[in-house]
Parts: sequence; C-alpha cells; structure tokens
Amino acid sequence: MADFTFSLQERIVLDGTQRGTDYTLVITGAQYVDNRILNIPSGSETTLFSLSDVNSAGTFVTSSLKYARISNHSTIIPINLNVSSSNENLNFSIAAGGTFLLSTSEITGSMLSGSGDAVFTYDDIVSLKTEPSSSAAKVEYFIVTT
Repeated sequence: MADFTFSLQERIVLDGTQRGTDYTLVITGAQYVDNRILNIPSGSETTLFSLSDVNSAGTFVTSSLKYARISNHSTIIPINLNVSSSNENLNFSIAAGGTFLLSTSEITGSMLSGSGDAVFTYDDIVSLKTEPSSSAAKVEYFIVTT
C-alpha cells in the first residue's frame, strides 16, 4: 500500500492583487493506479473505463475508487464525457485542455419532494465514455483505487 498525494495550485494576479490557493489531498492505502492516454476517433463514443463489483479488464471495483481524473489533451477540440449509472446518464463538455475529477463512484440527479426539498438518491457509476465534438481527440485518465 502507498499514499497518493493530489495537489492543486491556483494562481492569478487580478488588478494587481495576487489571489489563489493551494489544496492537497492525501489518500492513504492506495493499492492500484492506472494511467492511460487514448486516441479517440472522430464520430466514436469510446469507453474509457467501467466500474463494477468485479474487477476485470478495463473495469475497476466500484467501492475502491478514490480518485479519477479525465483530461482532454486536445488543444482545440472539446469532448463529451458521458458518466452513466444504472439510473442516471450525465454528460459534461470538457473544453480543450480541460480536466474532470471524481473522488467517489456515486452520482445522482435530483428531484423535488412533496415539500419542495431536493431529494438525492445516489447510484454507482457503471461507465465513463467519451466522444470528440468533431475530429479525433487525445484523452487521458488517471485512476487511484484502494
């Protein structure tokens, strides 16, 4: 087992004033890391990875996911990231050079209860797929599991 350290540094000088923050997260007990860069062809939705109760090729154990990063290495092409569970299907546009982070395998949509309060029912992610908006794109993922 190992410790995984994630650091985020934000910096900007705006109107002569420097602003920003440093954020560090340490995930203890990391047992597995997977990092891949894929060329995603134009017009193709490609599965990056899946989550399940059973570990297999391209599939990671749902409960062990502690960190996932999906980065769009394209300099001009946005990509669509499709995050699916058995009940939800969410799509995110990741701009050229952008990154999407996950710290859990759970997602939800929301609905209002009879009293008008939002009700969240979480479900586990089963797959993450991506598709370039036009020409081919290069996409990277980095996953840490315990």
